[in-house]
Amino acid sequence: MSTVPLDRAGDGRPRARGDPGIQEPVRGPGEVVRILVRALDGVPAEQLPARLCEAVLGLLPVSGLAMTMSGEDGGATALCASDETAGRLGEIQFGLGEGPGVRAVEVFAPVLAPDLASGSDAHRWPLFAPRAVEAGARAMFSMPLGTSGVVLGTMDLYRAAPGMLATPDLRGAMLVADAVTVLLAAFPHGPTPVEGLTAWLHDAESHRTEVYEAAGMIMSQLRGVGPDEALALLRARAFRENRTATEVARDVISRATDFRGID
Repeated sequence: MSTVPLDRAGDGRPRARGDPGIQEPVRGPGEVVRILVRALDGVPAEQLPARLCEAVLGLLPVSGLAMTMSGEDGGATALCASDETAGRLGEIQFGLGEGPGVRAVEVFAPVLAPDLASGSDAHRWPLFAPRAVEAGARAMFSMPLGTSGVVLGTMDLYRAAPGMLATPDLRGAMLVADAVTVLLAAFPHGPTPVEGLTAWLHDAESHRTEVYEAAGMIMSQLRGVGPDEALALLRARAFRENRTATEVARDVISRATDFRGID
């Protein structure tokens, strides 16, 4: 992934590697893979997600990070988050359908947002940016995980203070994303138990399943409403109430919230 262009302006146009801020890596991700493998060695399966985020965070000069796996339906399943803010950013992006991570999947390129509170970044994601700042992130840098042919998800980094990643740090983030891709691809075939990975992904997937279950209930409540509109209504309510889509979905499933008669 370290040879893909950056997406800075949101137009998806290729950037040459000779552009400012892009340099050839001095080494491959092999060394980073070895560091992460050592960090995960002997860790119980149920603790692997948290340990992976912790290990990656120790390699990068950021405040926190989250990793997500892309679904075939365009959704995203959380793999791990280093802290509450990182987890919240993932929920906000999924709920609104916009943000650096969403864009990184679309163009399969690192998407850099050095100041979400002002300038082009704030205008680029008018719904996501203010919510992200409120959650504690002033800058965000999303790295796609996978290959140009198979997009696994994203590694979303954030900083509490605004500012662009320095060139060596950006190169390091891209190398780490390459290493994480290697690990995710190797999990089912390596020493990590398949059962552990399955449980990890199942737990994360359950949150997304709740949202779609709630959308189905909204369709039942509002006759004639299709799945896309039901999901949009759920996300809009979450945005208005400054909550996550999962939180609203749980209220719908528990019948604490009914969309009939709601504007």
